[in-house]
Amino acid sequence: MRTGKIYRSAHLANVPDVHPLRDLTLRTLITLQSRLEVRHLGPPIPEFLESGVRWEHIPIGDPWFREDGFHKIDTQPGNEHLVILTEFLADWQSFFKILAERDVYPLLFHCSAGRDRTGVGAAMLLQMLGVSRRRILEDFLVSNVTFPQMPLKETQLEPIFALIDEHGGIEGFMHDILMLDHSDIEAIREDLLEDATN
Repeated sequence: MRTGKIYRSAHLANVPDVHPLRDLTLRTLITLQSRLEVRHLGPPIPEFLESGVRWEHIPIGDPWFREDGFHKIDTQPGNEHLVILTEFLADWQSFFKILAERDVYPLLFHCSAGRDRTGVGAAMLLQMLGVSRRRILEDFLVSNVTFPQMPLKETQLEPIFALIDEHGGIEGFMHDILMLDHSDIEAIREDLLEDATN
């Protein structure tokens, strides 16, 4: 993968004065928080939206975050991350369509904690880029350093991997489930891989 092209993060409403994120020069910022989360936590600080940075808000989880509390849909144990995908297919299509545009990088995408919605998005993206599932799981579990009291488990991505496999692999999954064109996938690979022909 090319370095300095794409990043993921927790919410950007409060960022310390000295922090690696402040050293980034972004072209695009994608917020995956619900509207309610942005309203309560705040939007990204102005520094991230200056100098013509494009800000896209894709509110994944809107039906779950309500003023009267958190109302996640009923799902089978172990499928909590799968429903982050399956309940918001149009939003994920929008996310990957943006990634397929040219001249959107460097790009940062984030949710509130930077682990669940961004973790699902990163897992799908890394699979598209040919990263091994072992490495994808390692990346997914890095969040446990920050959230040791709510540790993620490898098994939480298994239903997503199974859905990908049901469609013959990542290209079939992206086409059948997220309705992406082959040209979208190739554009993402060309921008994010050192040599997309290999």
